[in-house]
Amino acid sequence: MRAPALLLAVSALLAVALPATAQTEAQKKLEQPPKLEQLDDTDTPITVSPKQNRETTTSVQRQNGRITQETVHAGGSTYTIKPNNTNSTAQAGDAGGPAIRGAQWTVMEFDIAKKQKQRSADAAAAAENAEDAPPPPPPAKGSR
Repeated sequence: MRAPALLLAVSALLAVALPATAQTEAQKKLEQPPKLEQLDDTDTPITVSPKQNRETTTSVQRQNGRITQETVHAGGSTYTIKPNNTNSTAQAGDAGGPAIRGAQWTVMEFDIAKKQKQRSADAAAAAENAEDAPPPPPPAKGSR
């Protein structure tokens, strides 16, 4: 009766001790810092250059000495400002007076004349290529 109890106690001790040793090995691996590679320290000077196309141009349209429209080209953006004209006696700041009119941003512009010129140039190039091409071969006699 002692032998099975002793065998049971030894197996229980091994069952507890083996995971504990496995945990200590895993903890040792985690405690070691990862290997890092050496990087060369080079002093590269940092140069910052401003963008060249940062000028702002405005074009003003007047009618009878009053500004009717102002177009602003700033960098790559274009917007138009128009005054808020009223046909009433209300003053700016009154409850029924004119409100502030926001700027109109130019998002996309379509140049239809450019497309038509491109189409005519493509058609002329296709006509030249058609004149240079050899005539198509005659159809085969025995096939139907």
